[in-house]
Amino acid sequence: MLRILVKGIKDGVYDINLSSPVEELNGFFPEFFGEVRFQGKLRILGKRYTVIGTAECQAHLLCDLTLEEYTETISVEISSSFYANNELYYKMKGISEELRETDEHIIHEDDKFIDITEDVRQELAINLPMKRIAPKYRDKTFEDIYPQYSANFSEKTTEQNSEDDVDERWNELKKLKFKSN
Repeated sequence: MLRILVKGIKDGVYDINLSSPVEELNGFFPEFFGEVRFQGKLRILGKRYTVIGTAECQAHLLCDLTLEEYTETISVEISSSFYANNELYYKMKGISEELRETDEHIIHEDDKFIDITEDVRQELAINLPMKRIAPKYRDKTFEDIYPQYSANFSEKTTEQNSEDDVDERWNELKKLKFKSN
């Protein structure tokens, strides 16, 4: 879990370096492997906690163009806000995260840790590329990768074949002109 110890810490700004194996974190997409790393700052002001930083993890992906497997580091910015308030905590306890009106996480005043695992998981999942192209093919077109299947390649061979195999009986039809209304 990616948890930050906050119990007994005074107001201020603190550096955070966390890491955890993907296998120990619930709900991560199967593309992710290795360790999830988070580096950032924790700002404490009264009962408010703000976590800002960068999370990253390796992802095993399959190229859409070539079907080659490749590894890419997915890196995302994380910004989470927590508010320690017992009254709101018990009031919000029965309400799911999706139905809450605020983006701020409500925690119990006696909580020892802030858990940013869910925020990191969601942001990493959202930032998986929809179009997965291996880095060595990103600046190339389909025709560059597979010239034998490109439209230009087939046109050249068709033109060469058609010049060699032209039946002279069709030459008269080439002279026909159509009127447009």
